[in-house]
Amino acid sequence: MAVVINHVNIVYIFTWALLLIGINVYRFVDINTTQKVINDITDIEGIHKRFSYSAGMIGAIYGIGIVCFFNYLPILNQVYLLLLIAVMTPAGLVSFSSDKLSFDMYVYPLLIPPIIWLFLQGQFEYFYIGICSIIYLCVVKKLFIWNYDTLTNAIRLKIENAHLLESLKIVNSRLEVLSVIDDLINVANRRSLDETLEKEWLRAQRMKVPLSMLILDIDYFKEYNDEFGHQKGDECLTYIAKFMKESLSRSSDFVARYGGEEFCIIMPDTNMTGAIKLAEKIHSGIRDLKIPNPSSKVSKYLTVSIGLASTVPVDGDTHMDLIYTSDKALYKAKSDGRNIIRTKEMLDKNPKPQLVV
Repeated sequence: MAVVINHVNIVYIFTWALLLIGINVYRFVDINTTQKVINDITDIEGIHKRFSYSAGMIGAIYGIGIVCFFNYLPILNQVYLLLLIAVMTPAGLVSFSSDKLSFDMYVYPLLIPPIIWLFLQGQFEYFYIGICSIIYLCVVKKLFIWNYDTLTNAIRLKIENAHLLESLKIVNSRLEVLSVIDDLINVANRRSLDETLEKEWLRAQRMKVPLSMLILDIDYFKEYNDEFGHQKGDECLTYIAKFMKESLSRSSDFVARYGGEEFCIIMPDTNMTGAIKLAEKIHSGIRDLKIPNPSSKVSKYLTVSIGLASTVPVDGDTHMDLIYTSDKALYKAKSDGRNIIRTKEMLDKNPKPQLVV
């Protein structure tokens, strides 16, 4: 720098430095301002052009300024400046590695003026240095393209992986829903029933509150299928499941398909009195739907049999006990003629079977 100051007019140096500082300050302020409002900006193309033009101005200030200094410097100092350019050029690989336009706008104004100046000198040494400079420019451009492709491929791969991950999350979420939903009638399946009942059993045991369960069986449903066909049978199951869900008044009550033409309702914080009220509501409501079932032996319309059980869970019992007792109550309802409700208290005092875990 001292050599440049000793050989070059101080006005030229001051003007060049002032232009360089001014454009760099402008870029610094512009980038920081843009970053603060980046989420609200819609004119991305305008920002890109502004960023590229300012990069070109920096390259031009460096390139033209150095050419101006060449005319005042001895050849050894000219070589020093060329080496300085050689060092500055790779900086563009880092600063503008993600943008081809900005890199070209920076590098070509930086290198082309000195190269033209070298060829205009008409001397072999300068001509040789000019040829080397062109080769150097080609190598730098090739390195930039390689670096740009590597970086953009990495970014694209990261974006694709992010999209793939998001898609997998959506698929997994849908699969999780499908794994607990009976897709035929759009109601919770047996797996979901077991998981929910176990969770509610543990909560009721911890809180020492009652837990009730209802198992419902459609009377003479096989005969209904034989009479109207399996498609009508599936439509009937869907209609019954929809009616049961709409009959619930609490979000905590849970409807699930138990299997075949059997459905369950789990009723947290509900004693036997509350369970009977809901069972009667569903029993009479399905009868009042007046779905024809001419093959039924208890009514000309579709009816149901319901088994009820209610308990306050204690240590030593499991949620399977509630299923067992509700199922026994349902069996009692069916054996007593169907189209009725039976509860735990109406069962014979048969001992429970030993559960095998």
